[in-house]
Amino acid sequence: MSPGSGDMGMSLYEEPDLEMQIQEFNPLKTPYEVDERDLPRHGSLEEQYVFLLRYATLAPSSHNTQPWKFAVNEHGIEVYADYTRRLPVADPGNRELYMSVGAAIFNIRVAAAHFGIACRVDYNHTGDSESPIAFIGLSPDATCGAQELSLAPLFASITRRHTNRNPFLFARISRSTMENLGSTGGRTQVATYYSLDGAINAEVANLVAIADRMQQADPEFRRELSEWIRPNFTRKPDGITGAAFGINGLASAVGPWATKMFDLGSIRAAKDKNLCLEAPGLVVLYGEESIPVWLETGEALEHLLLTITQAGLQYSFFNMPIEIPELRTELRKVLGLSSWPQLLLRIGFCLTEPAATPRRPVEDVLIDKKKP
Repeated sequence: MSPGSGDMGMSLYEEPDLEMQIQEFNPLKTPYEVDERDLPRHGSLEEQYVFLLRYATLAPSSHNTQPWKFAVNEHGIEVYADYTRRLPVADPGNRELYMSVGAAIFNIRVAAAHFGIACRVDYNHTGDSESPIAFIGLSPDATCGAQELSLAPLFASITRRHTNRNPFLFARISRSTMENLGSTGGRTQVATYYSLDGAINAEVANLVAIADRMQQADPEFRRELSEWIRPNFTRKPDGITGAAFGINGLASAVGPWATKMFDLGSIRAAKDKNLCLEAPGLVVLYGEESIPVWLETGEALEHLLLTITQAGLQYSFFNMPIEIPELRTELRKVLGLSSWPQLLLRIGFCLTEPAATPRRPVEDVLIDKKKP
């Protein structure tokens, strides 16, 4: 049979339809290919603000649940928590959910600064779950302040930031570098603790291992986690792929089932303990317990992560002991913190590139208030 003479509709030598390629959304690729030149500067304000949301959706979140929604009007962006994506076992108080929303807010701050759009964020202190959790006022015609403009250099890191769960190199991070990473942008309710002390890090690593065993022994925890584990070839726009855990090929397809069915606490505890011990540095964000503080912690976290990415460093989270009340209390004692640890992560250098996680398209997180 000669090329093109069959009845399959398209020969092996024909180019696929370009329009179909453009329209196809790949959750592991398309969101990260956002092009700043596509900002609709001659479009409506609402269209410009919707474009900024493409950067908001690249923020980190627990289990990559992406628990946020947005409504756009000519004055800015209303930010909502999406409680349908909460983690009732791992995060019963929605603490990590609110921090995830805060991280998305910070990405909007950075993108707005990059495009020269004046930005102001006001948190909702009423506690009303039906109202916006925050409002981001945007003014393209106003002049950005110095603090806003200082965020603009972080813009390129938004699409490059990924959690890296691979072993880090045995390369030291200077104390000055660690301290420079800790700017929280003038926030008064969130503080940062750094440890380059091997003895302290060993105590923290022990708590991480204990937390792994406790969580993995709980069938409900494993069931909830399994619902957010994805095979590497997934087309679902959320959750964590096997590749993010270093699982390649077809083995990633059994990840959700294995996570649910087997208590792998001992294996995970040993692995995570070593990763913690071998990390050049550990970082803890801490503050008091309230929704505004959790939102602010999320903003401080994303500020830190984008700065880490900009500096050529890598990171991954070890929040397990913070998710268990008695271990959280013990971690606070070990570190001598004046308030509650909110997030724990390691920082270091790594030659292995981290895997991207799937992302939802903006249309999935946009609330159309014009519809009845």
